Amino acid sequence: MSTAMALLVLAVLVLPWVTTAAVTTARRNCSDTCDGYNKIPYPFGLGPSCSLPGFSLTCADGNPLLGNLSIMAFLDPNDYLLAPISFSVKMIPGVRDYSVHWEAPARHFAMTTGSSNMLFVVGCGVKASLFMDNSTVEVGNCSVICAEARFMEKLPKGVCDGIGCCFIDIKVNLRAFTLNISRTGDFGRSSKVYAFISGGGKDQIFWPIDALRSLLPEYLEEYEFATLEWAIPYKPNCKRAMEDRASYACVANHSECEDSEIGGYFCACKWGDDGNPYVHGGRRVPKIPTTSAASATSTASRSSGRSALN
Repeated sequence: MSTAMALLVLAVLVLPWVTTAAVTTARRNCSDTCDGYNKIPYPFGLGPSCSLPGFSLTCADGNPLLGNLSIMAFLDPNDYLLAPISFSVKMIPGVRDYSVHWEAPARHFAMTTGSSNMLFVVGCGVKASLFMDNSTVEVGNCSVICAEARFMEKLPKGVCDGIGCCFIDIKVNLRAFTLNISRTGDFGRSSKVYAFISGGGKDQIFWPIDALRSLLPEYLEEYEFATLEWAIPYKPNCKRAMEDRASYACVANHSECEDSEIGGYFCACKWGDDGNPYVHGGRRVPKIPTTSAASATSTASRSSGRSALN
């Protein structure tokens, strides 16, 4: 066993690791799950009496719904969530142009520049153009080509590079968009075109032949979730919010307020603490490690870092 690994094991053995009390994630007497497993954190809640205005959810098939938007996960930090945003466009003979539209469930939800969201298009013989809202301001465009099946079958799995799949990097804040899809030629056309937003990055693996067969690759489905940012919308920023303590949402001890780039604000726990800053008693405080344990952990971290660099 290496010295670094031995020190890491020692640190785990002697460290009285994170010992915490139960932390409230929902309002008292409110259910906080749709499936009995995944927790719904406040300010979201099931019904208006269990949530802040604009954050009321319902349940459908074990998933929480915000309007018609299905929420797959709430991310830490607390101001992000994952949701599927996808389209299946049936290509009709003789029709060249198609258009689909998406809009966030409310103004305080948006795809943001820091979320790594990308629009992926899987199909053949089409050009995709993404526009902000219902405007003529283009976010980006990409084109997809295909070859004959006998050539496509020989292509290995790989990243989305324009053969069977293309992507548009979303580098603006979007509360709504319009996607236009146009045929670019007769050869290698697919009967369906799939489009979806993913925050998983561009290096996703797919099989080009699936585009020609109008199949959405199963191994892409796990990435088929957009990352949406949300904010408390009642005041434009933290300064204004803190002037009205009655409606101020950052109520946990040692919580702090941060301005959101989509307007409004969000709350966070200070000093990297875990927990929910939107509820009283929502801050999770870890037990402070002993001096010897902290020293062992520090030594292990430094040794491990040197080993990784060598």
